[in-house]
Parts: sequence; C-alpha cells; structure tokens
Amino acid sequence: MQIRTTPETSGKTGRGENAVTCFTPGTMITTTTGRCAVNHLQPGDRVLTRDSGFQPVVWIGQRTCSAATQRSDPAQAPILIRAGALGPGLPAQDMIVSPRHRFLTTDPALLSALNETEALVEARALLGRPGISRTAPARQTYVHVLFDRHEIILSDNTWSESFRLDRINTQALIQDRETQVLAHFAPQGDQPAELQPPARTCLPCRDTAA
Repeated sequence: MQIRTTPETSGKTGRGENAVTCFTPGTMITTTTGRCAVNHLQPGDRVLTRDSGFQPVVWIGQRTCSAATQRSDPAQAPILIRAGALGPGLPAQDMIVSPRHRFLTTDPALLSALNETEALVEARALLGRPGISRTAPARQTYVHVLFDRHEIILSDNTWSESFRLDRINTQALIQDRETQVLAHFAPQGDQPAELQPPARTCLPCRDTAA
C-alpha cells in the first residue's frame, strides 16, 4: 500500500471531539534496521511492538491541522512532551503528538480503578504535569502508522499506540475513500463499526486528568 496524504482537517468528530490519534514528523520509531523518523517509514517496514515483536507496517497516512483550526479550538493544539517528562529518558527527546494519542502507563495512581497493570492514557490527560503542555497554534502534520492489529510501539523510547481502526477512524477512512486499506481488513466488503480492538484498556480522559 502507498503512503497517502489526506486533505487538511479540523480533526473533529460529529460530537466536536478531537479524534486524530497520531505522531508528528521527527518522532523516532524503533525498527529492525534501527531508529527511523516516523515520516520516513514505509509500508512493509518492520517496527518493534510490545506484544508481537517486529511487525510490518500496513499503511502510512498523513493529514494536517491548520493553525487557524487550533486558534478557533485550542483543544486541538498538539501536546508537547519534553524529554524525560514521563520518566528518566522517557521520551528520549522532546515529542509532539495529537491530544488523543495514547501512551502506555503503569502508574498505580492512574490504574487504581482497574484490575490491570497496564493501560493506555491520552496525552491530553497528562496536561499539567511538569514538561507537558499544549503547543502554540501552528500548522501541524500528523502521521498515522497502521498495523494488522492495534499495536503498542516504541516511539522516542516510550511505548505508545499505533493508529487504531476504531469506529471514528474507520469512518474517516471510508470518507477519505481509502479502499485499499478497508479491503485489507474487510476483504468481503463488510464495514464493521470497529475493525481493531484496543491493545489495552483505554482510560477515559475525565478519569485521568492531572
């Protein structure tokens, strides 16, 4: 499959939520050949995952979010995570992600209501912690990395999620007419509401706000 760039987007769902979950250019992803900037990944490259070893990339997508959109809706501004903000060497460098991009957490304070040792937490839920803040409005490119299943991958030395075909993202691909991707996951032409279950429990943002 080819790398595809979709038109500039507000990143909103019908409910007005910022639904884009992805990396930004320069994020370093661990592959079989070493660390590679996410914007240089190609379909077929094998990326280190937490659960499945090295897995091939199925599809790479890109879209942009304008500065005007971020000014009109500040909740859509990307999240800056300074080097070391998540722990020593985590991330290894300053990292910018979309507000709803999720990171793997083992923090007991966040997991107290769950009978689990790991979960996924949105970047926006970490706002207010030292070294984590929204960026100033500026045109931003987002990069999606899709696998056969939802994966947790090593990005800037932190474990965070791949692009997941949940209900919102599946509908976005249908609207963008990404027929090759949809056919890969639903070869009979069926379009289920959700093509990929989450790799871990996804913590609701309201329950994890700092």
